[in-house]
This record gives sequence, structure tokens and C-alpha cells, in this order.
Amino acid sequence: MSRLPPAPRPAELATPVTGVASVRRLAVLQLALVGVIALLAARLWYIQAVRGPSLRAQAQSNRFVPREIEADRGVIYDREGQQVVFNVPRWTVSVVPAALGELTPLERERVMSQVANVVRRPWRSRSASPRVGRAGVRDAARIEQDEALGEIFGQRRSLESYLPRDEDGAVAWAGWSPIPVDRNVSREAAFLLQEAGTSLPGVIVERGSVREYPAGPTMAHLLGFTGSIPEETVSDYRERGYRIFDVVGRDAVEATYEDVLRGDKGSRTVMVDVMGKELAEVRVDRPPLPGDNLRMTLSLSFQRAVEEALAEGLARVGAKAGAVAAVDPRDGAVRALVTLPNYDNNLFSTGASPDEFVALLSNPTRPLVNRAIVGQPPGSTFKIITAAGALQDGNINRATTIRDPGVIRLPNQYNPEITYDFVCWLRSGHGALNVVGALANSCDVFFYEVAGGYYEQGANQAGLGSDRLAEFARSFGLGRTTEIELYGEAAGLVPTPAWLAALNGEVWTTGRTYNMGIGQGDVLASPLQMANAVAAVANGGILYRPHLIERVETMVEREPARSIPRPGGELGRLPVDGAHLAAVREGMRGAVEYGTAQPWLSGLPTEIAIGAKTGTAEFCDWDPRLADCRRDAEGNLLTHAWFVAFAPAEDPQIALAVFVDGSGLDDVIQGSEVAAPIAADVLRTFFDLPPRRSADATSTTPNPCPEGGDCPESDSETPASGEGP
Repeated sequence: MSRLPPAPRPAELATPVTGVASVRRLAVLQLALVGVIALLAARLWYIQAVRGPSLRAQAQSNRFVPREIEADRGVIYDREGQQVVFNVPRWTVSVVPAALGELTPLERERVMSQVANVVRRPWRSRSASPRVGRAGVRDAARIEQDEALGEIFGQRRSLESYLPRDEDGAVAWAGWSPIPVDRNVSREAAFLLQEAGTSLPGVIVERGSVREYPAGPTMAHLLGFTGSIPEETVSDYRERGYRIFDVVGRDAVEATYEDVLRGDKGSRTVMVDVMGKELAEVRVDRPPLPGDNLRMTLSLSFQRAVEEALAEGLARVGAKAGAVAAVDPRDGAVRALVTLPNYDNNLFSTGASPDEFVALLSNPTRPLVNRAIVGQPPGSTFKIITAAGALQDGNINRATTIRDPGVIRLPNQYNPEITYDFVCWLRSGHGALNVVGALANSCDVFFYEVAGGYYEQGANQAGLGSDRLAEFARSFGLGRTTEIELYGEAAGLVPTPAWLAALNGEVWTTGRTYNMGIGQGDVLASPLQMANAVAAVANGGILYRPHLIERVETMVEREPARSIPRPGGELGRLPVDGAHLAAVREGMRGAVEYGTAQPWLSGLPTEIAIGAKTGTAEFCDWDPRLADCRRDAEGNLLTHAWFVAFAPAEDPQIALAVFVDGSGLDDVIQGSEVAAPIAADVLRTFFDLPPRRSADATSTTPNPCPEGGDCPESDSETPASGEGP
């Protein structure tokens, strides 16, 4: 019996089918591989043949990039050659926008936040959300305050504000040139950033420099400080070739001589890596040129001596503020310009905390205000202008005498039965005085009548008049700036009937002219203006432009050459004859010899001849609690103390004005008792004379007065003048 063959196993039956599938899959893979290779070949051809030139250029530009070379800013020396401004090394942190632009937004935020955290400055502007700093979370209000303070002082508080923007206002992460975001980084912070290395792509730490002012507060109001370009003037600076992150002078000489002090940046080509960090310097394309140096007209040692004299004088009466201005009558060179209180300009250069800025701004004594160039009522120092104008216009001559009974009564022009008393500071009166004696004794009645006229009680004195008096005041430099190289100089105020009518529609009265004639009412003048006016009297009639810079010391030749300002020069000539100015000088000499500024009272040195004029100016020290002006125990308005002088009288080398602010005091202060001793110390230092002793006196009683003038018992010039018609 035959057997059937065994049935085939499943594996054997599937073999032919499986082989066919494998062949098909292999074919597909082969086709796919050929396709990929073809695609890669096409892409390679496109990159090399089509885009090759542009990509090679881009790679070359990414590898070799231009970098700026910072130029040293010119330094400043005092008159004796002592350097008063330095460029000191500091660390600068810069970012390369293009390198950061290649990061993801999250990674870019991490890098910039870490940098901001180390340098202790906010990364975002005040409109952004709060950031976490070293001290923890800072609220948006504090960030806004910091930003506002930074803008005021030229130090933008956020790193973001330095970066370029696109048309939509967003940060433009483009460009391989480093942008400085902080130029005053501590060594510790710089080392922390350097140690971070590759974890901070696009961040560069290198040495830079900042300004240092070794004299600090003593010269702060004169030298100023440097900082970032003010937001509102960025376009102006960019038109002059600046970049938005450049440092510029922000106040005083640093600002007014910006075009002279700033250097010309150089450029170099460097090799960088993909993170924008420098690998090697290829070449220097243009070397940097340092800025020019400045030589000042004043010496630091004398400036310090004047500051010390003013501080001691303020302390003697408890005053909180004052100023001294001293100029050379021969050319207008400033010999000293001191204001107290002052501030340390290094705060703006080497950095200060927001709390320090707030303390500076909120200080009630306003240390940022330069009182030497701010107007105040000049009081009796103004009488030299009234005297010169009256002599020139012929209202009086040198021999004209006016009797001072101690008070004159001016009737109301609409109702003669109503009268106003205008009193002299010496209530008993000075008797008959000529212009020389009136200046020496500071007779108020004499200058009331000379300024506004007087026809009552047997008098027949024609007045100079308000408009004419205003013209003379302006010719002496009041009511306009002196054009000194300082920001914020006030023009002061020379009031006129037209000014008053435009202000509030009031009608000018004779009483206003009376007050104007003695430097009261609405007249405002700065210590510098009064020193300059006295200098013009002393030198025979030339009104010079006060200047702080003696010369510019050019360091290098530039193409094109810079325009170098010429310091000084004449502002004008006084419209007063020499003989009349001589009479004014004689009256000022009389003030020291037998009048209100005698050495027994003022402490002025007797080794040299001095011409001087004291001044005591009433003002309203408003007290909101009283809703009225503050007064002393006797009901008098409080006063400022003034003193102006020139010396030596026969060959003037210095003219000065001292101002002591009486704000906040409880008693009136007098020019001869408060301001004159300060001037005495200044003059003794200037002429290298022995220091003033506490009991320094050439006599214990006033010297006899010459014919035509009575001696005062003391200088108590405060007028109790009413506002008349």
C-alpha cells in the first residue's frame, strides 16, 4: 500500500512570497537614497554655486568686524597747573546685539537678566514688568523712580535703553559692534561676568575710563559732570556724529566745552568668534585722538580758601546758604566762584544709588542750585548804579547835597491826604550828604530822591525815573546773563512800568521807583552780576564777560580743525563818564574809611586800599503756617546780607560780591556784620595778608567823617519803606 507524501510546512510554503517583498522594499530604499543624495547634491550646488559669494562675504564679515577705539577725554587744570579732572580706569560691560539675536528669546532674556543682576541695574525699562535683582523683587514704582532719576542725571538706569530700536520700537538685535550698557562696573562685578564666560554669549567685559573729580564739592558747580546723552537731545547729538550710548558733558564746563574736551574715536578690525568675542586684532584702521585740555582762570587753593571763609561766615550766624563771586577787573577772569551748600559731582561719574539721588533732590537747602548765578534782591549794593546813572544824566553832580531827615513822606497821587513814609536805615537821619557821602554811609533817603524825585517839604529834586534807571541797570549787566560758561545762569530782573503792566496790569508808582533805587522791590541780581558790575566801576567802565577758562591747550592736529572758543572779551562799555565813575569809586572808598564798611566793624584789612559797598536786602521768607512772610521779633522782614568790593583801590586786581542767604533765620542780618567779614577773609587770602583776628580792629570807634557826611552808629540798612504811589 503506497503512502502519500507529507504535507508541506507553513514556512516552506511562504518562502517565495517573502522574497518578493524584500526585493520590493530594497528597491524603495534604493530609490529613496538616490533621491536624498540628489537633493543634497542639488542643495550643495545651490549653496556653493548660487549663494556661495554672498555667504562667503557674510562669513568674512562675521569673522572680521570693525570695533571702535574709545578716545580719552581732555582733562582740566587749574590756573596753577594742578589737575582737577582725571580719567580713571573702570570696567565697561558691552553687548553684541547680533550675537544675542541668534539666541532664543528665553535664552536672551536669561543672559541680559544675569548681566543686570551682576551690575545691579535693571534690564528692562520702567514700562516693563518688575525684575528680580540682588535685593529681591523690585516693584514697578521703584523701577520708574530709578529710571526718572537716571534720566535727570544722564545715567539711564536700564540696560535695555542703550540698545538700538527698529521702526516698531522693539530692540533690534542686529550689528556686531559692541554697545556699552554700563561704563562704571566694579572690579568684582567685572570678574563675575568674565568667569561666566561662554554662558554669557554676546557679553564683553573690557577696561574703560570714567571722570574723577578730586576736589569734589569745591569745584562741582564749576566743572559739572559727564553722563549719557539726554533723551530729548539724542537727535541733536547724533547729527554731530555721536552714538546714542556715548558719554557727554552734562553740566558746567564739562558741557559748555564738550566739543573741545571730547576725543575723536579710532577704529580697528578684529577677529571674533560666533559669540562676538574678540579673538585677535587684525589691524588699527584709525588711531584715536585725545580731546584737548583746558586751563582754568582760578586756582584750586584759592577756591578752597574762599569756600572755607564762606562756610565759617555762614556758621557764625547759622545761615544755611550763600555765595561768593570774585573776578579780575582787568579781563573778567573768574578768580573764585563758590556756592554753599554744594554737592559731590563724583556721584554722577562713579555712580550713586537711587537713595543718594533722592536725598540730593529732596534736600531743602537745594545743593544743586548754584547761588552765585541766581538772582536775589541786591539791596544797597545797587546804589552804585543809581549814583552813576544820576550823575551821568545830570540829576545831580558831585557837589549836589540832599538832606536826609531820616524819613520822607510821599503823598498819594490821587489823595494827597494819604502819605507813605520812606525811612532811612539810620532813623535819626544822615543830614546833608553829597553822592560820595551818600554811598559811603548808604543813605536810603538820598537814593530815594535821586531815583524817583522829591518835591515836598521844600525839596526840589528831579528823579532819574524808573525807565532810565532800568536802562542804566541793564548797561551794568543786570537783567541779562553774563554769558559765563555755566548752565542755568539766571538773567535776574530789572523791573519797568511796562513789565509790571504786562505782568498783572498794575500801575507803576513812585514808591516802586524809590525801592528800585535802593535795590529793593522787584530787582533781582546774582552775586556774579554784582561782582561784574563792581569790576566795571573799578576798571573805568569796561564790562567784561566773566570766564572760567583761560585757554584751550590743543593736544593734536585735527582734520578738519575744531573751532576753539575764545574765552572772555567785552560785553560792552558803561554809558557813564570816567569822572562820574571816579566819584562812585570815591564813595566806595569812603565806605571803608568812614562809612558802613569800616574795618572796626567789617574786619577788612588796612594794609591795602579797598572800595566797598554794603547791602542788606529785605525779602519774603514765606511761611505757609502763618500764610505770611516771616519777620523778626520787632516785626521787620528778614534780610539777606550783601557786600561788594574791589582792591587795591588805586590798581584793582580783584572785584568780588558776597551773598549770605537769610532764609530760615529768626533775625535780620546786616551786610557789614555778616557778609563783609567773609570778604575780609577772602581779600586777606588773595593778597597774602595776615588772617583776621576775632577782635581785629584798627580802632574801637568809627573814624571821623569828612565834611558832608555823618558817621553811622552801625550798619543797619534795613529800610522800612512803604509801598507808595
